Amino acid sequence: MWPVLLNYYCVAAAVLVGAVAGGLAVRWLRAAGDGLGVGGWRVVGRAAGVGFVGTVVLAGGGLLITGVDGFTLIHVAYVVGTVGVPLAGGIVLVGARPRPRVVTAVCVLALAAVPVGVYATYVEPFWLRVDRVELAVPAMGAIGAADGVVGVDSVDDVGGVDERIRIGVLADLQTTGVGDYERDAVERLLGFGPDVVVLPGDLYQFDAAVFDERAPGFARLIERIVGEVPHVYLVSGNTDTVAGLRQIVGGSGARVLDNEIDTFEMRGVPVRVGGTTLFGDEAVARRMAVRLAGGGLGAGGADGAGVVRILIGHKPDAIELVRATPVDLVIAGHTHGGQVSLPLLGPPLTLTNVPRHIAAGGLHELHGTPIYVSTGVGRERGNAPQLRLGVRPSIGIIDLVPSGGGELG
Repeated sequence: MWPVLLNYYCVAAAVLVGAVAGGLAVRWLRAAGDGLGVGGWRVVGRAAGVGFVGTVVLAGGGLLITGVDGFTLIHVAYVVGTVGVPLAGGIVLVGARPRPRVVTAVCVLALAAVPVGVYATYVEPFWLRVDRVELAVPAMGAIGAADGVVGVDSVDDVGGVDERIRIGVLADLQTTGVGDYERDAVERLLGFGPDVVVLPGDLYQFDAAVFDERAPGFARLIERIVGEVPHVYLVSGNTDTVAGLRQIVGGSGARVLDNEIDTFEMRGVPVRVGGTTLFGDEAVARRMAVRLAGGGLGAGGADGAGVVRILIGHKPDAIELVRATPVDLVIAGHTHGGQVSLPLLGPPLTLTNVPRHIAAGGLHELHGTPIYVSTGVGRERGNAPQLRLGVRPSIGIIDLVPSGGGELG
């Protein structure tokens, strides 16, 4: 109920801000035409000031609906920017004639916010892409910290590596219910024939009161994955819980790793998967990470030679658990790639402590460990604006292949 009310409030706030700023600008321009007012740049500046103050005041009003929440402020600002600003520009273009060229140019630029808003709200959030990368590791023996990672843009770019291990990443569905978009994401992932599927948190986002009603849809989604993939792992995130995930998983065969480790063999290679619980016991998580990193391709330990060690965490910050004892791969989500990424600047907001270029998504190296951060399938819900801009949603395909070149990004 509250998100719906907030949506209506944001639209009303945007219309009010746009109408007031545009109306005052017309009045000032008419006064200027009579020799009583100010020039074009001053009109633009005054109108922008009115819009800014109005946005701040009305954003504060939004907090009365939701309580203190930074996403509410972003939501109000976004709707004012994509509805109120072009409304003000349209009012000036229609109501003030003649007008200075600079005012006309600014108003036309303001109208450009309309297609940007339509794209960011209705197109990009559903324009799912496949993010394919390779992580080169030796099948047995030691792995160096600088062994290769190669980004792959298409299926044709992948060589014929018979002994690869393919990991599918389905992060941050973060949806209020399973629909065609979520089912399509799963089918596209399964189409690549992964050996392992990882769901690193935020599978769902809704109130506990409707859990029993909506959980069966997610259970069917997990069952569909398990029906095709022998090893499926989940960890909890910000919007779901270990208990909720375990109820959804049921007896399907998928595993919710609550600071736990699972081991299996894939094509003759032992694979050790550890999952860390967000908001869980930090001491338990660290002990799990130490056990996970106890041996592996790079460790040379007697108990772990030739073992592939993978750590799954919702937030990329999970890599701090293995900072002193690197593993072969960390897989995370959470950031949505920033959900908005600006040209040259990247994502302004990532809500993580890892470097921004890593939080933006893809395969990189940090503290001597390869880390893959998914941009996620869904988007932030609740009080946040439902948008993506410059960061398309994605499913991840990570191919572990024999080493042979390239460098970590």
